[in-house]
Amino acid sequence: MSRRLRSPLPLLALCAAAASLLAAPAAYAQGTVPVADTQPGWASTANKTGADQSSDQVVFSVWLGWRRAAQLDSTLADLYDPASPSYHHWLTPAQFRARFSPRAGDVAAVRSWLASEGFSIIGVPANHLFVTAEGSVGRVEQAFGVRENMYRVEGSVLRAPNRDPVVPAAVAPFVSAITGLDGAMTLAHPNVDSPPPPPAGTSVGPCSSFWGQRTSSLFTNPYGQAPLPWIICGYQPAQIDSAYGIDRLHAAGLDGRGQTIAITGAFFSPTIRQDVAHFSHRFHLDHGHHRSLGFDYRQVAAPGTHRFPKNPAETQSWYIEQALDVEWAHAVAPRAKIVYVGAANDARGLDQALNYAVDHHVADVISNSWGLPEAFVSRGEIMALNSVFQQAAAQGTGVYFASGDDGDNMAVVGARSAGFPDSSPWVTSVGGTSLAIGSNGQYLWEAGWGTTSTDWRHDHWQPAAPGPFLYGSGGGQSHVFAMPGYQAAEVPLSATIWHGQLRRVEPDISMVADPQTGVTFSQTYVTASGHRKIIDSWIGGTSLSAPLLAGIMALADQRAGMPHGFINPTLYLMRGTGGLRDVTGGHRSLAVLRNALVDDHVVTRLRSIERDSSLAATIGWDPVTGLGSPYAPAFVAALG
Repeated sequence: MSRRLRSPLPLLALCAAAASLLAAPAAYAQGTVPVADTQPGWASTANKTGADQSSDQVVFSVWLGWRRAAQLDSTLADLYDPASPSYHHWLTPAQFRARFSPRAGDVAAVRSWLASEGFSIIGVPANHLFVTAEGSVGRVEQAFGVRENMYRVEGSVLRAPNRDPVVPAAVAPFVSAITGLDGAMTLAHPNVDSPPPPPAGTSVGPCSSFWGQRTSSLFTNPYGQAPLPWIICGYQPAQIDSAYGIDRLHAAGLDGRGQTIAITGAFFSPTIRQDVAHFSHRFHLDHGHHRSLGFDYRQVAAPGTHRFPKNPAETQSWYIEQALDVEWAHAVAPRAKIVYVGAANDARGLDQALNYAVDHHVADVISNSWGLPEAFVSRGEIMALNSVFQQAAAQGTGVYFASGDDGDNMAVVGARSAGFPDSSPWVTSVGGTSLAIGSNGQYLWEAGWGTTSTDWRHDHWQPAAPGPFLYGSGGGQSHVFAMPGYQAAEVPLSATIWHGQLRRVEPDISMVADPQTGVTFSQTYVTASGHRKIIDSWIGGTSLSAPLLAGIMALADQRAGMPHGFINPTLYLMRGTGGLRDVTGGHRSLAVLRNALVDDHVVTRLRSIERDSSLAATIGWDPVTGLGSPYAPAFVAALG
């Protein structure tokens, strides 16, 4: 590839303002400069509920940004240009820091100023990219010239500044962004659709081991005369391996040995080792190796203040996510090492976890199954975190993000919005499909994942089929990032335009995610009697597709004997190689039956397929499945 990739780093406006902040008219005149793009868009007068009266400490980060931005752009372009002598000659973390990290003196200046304002310094990462500090709401307001108010957003009440903060003119040249003054990242959640605790999460009524195994003629099929199939009980590893051709890679000796997959998330499941050991043993993944897990597993707590959400259900959702990610990355690459990098808290910890995983180069493949609508995150925070992904790309680390489970996000945000961090042009966004596997493990078809739902009431479906949108693969245009060069030839220009400009679009690639055609996973539950029991149940979401692809990439790196790094430039040149199966649409006449417990009564539901909000799967790239799904043998071969 010879085309140059555009750098997403911003040039933040650092002009002095004439108006005063708060009650100090001379504030700007005395030498302060606003840090643009810090206040999130949702922090508006219409959403304000009052001042922040909490006694909670605020944890925030002041980002310095990379030095020599133009040289970094050129370095990245050369690393991904096959015609360049530097092609795939990855930098080590030490080399990257020496070239691009902020100067020690600049970091010291920021630290000194924060300390002079009475903040406690939590830490500075090895790459010097930001300084994390902590202090009271009052100190934040005084130091940054803002009022911290409470605003209502997506059913939550979150803190945010009433305007962009200011910093002293002497410090301003070193500051590219400030994150953590708002609570948007508390909205980041696992992109997982999971069952409630058993018995509802196992199987209420019939389910099928393969597509069409069990059907029923007792309910009206609104799309024809054929009997309706029951939901899949949860595909097993051998079925997924067979459908995607992963078993052929295993037969060729590719099992992930010598490779490491990192997974980021929040908190740490207390039963993860037992759960994965059970999963590994049940599906014969351990092959007699290693007594406990069947593979090398370790956990790392990212730096930061340890805080936990007030709602235990939120912690449990992250435990489910951890089990799913670890088990299914392991299923695809059973001999790869897995490192789980967990955030220490539910707000500021996820960016710390990502930066730690990248800056310490804990793995060549990083899987991430969490995110939130781009519209909820300030532009400053988006661009700050994007700089972490630049470092990853320079070091040959591939970063994979689930594209989200809310389609175009219209139902969540009130407007179409891509997700973040999956919209970054330096990550691979992984969307979702519905997958039909036959009785012998054969691939039958794939559809773009988008689900509507309606219930059976006596003798008819209510509301009328297909019913309202429930969930589906996230995708669409970024409102922040311009279209990267690697998408220009394969994405229809009409699909990239937002407000008259060409934008980055997602997803890039997809794998199975539809819970109706989902997979089995294992997790410990507490029974009514108080005893713990490991139970196998079904699960879905783009939280599944991301670790599946990460597992395939570990096999690809093993075959190549080196990391592939950021794969998008190669991915968008893969047409004609057989490495991608185009998911083209044409399955809107299909639906499945699914029973659920509602107030101790069994309710039969109709889940219609390929109905993803305003998004649709089509020939070629589309905003539901991207370029399609991988056929692993040809996909790995095409990567080289």
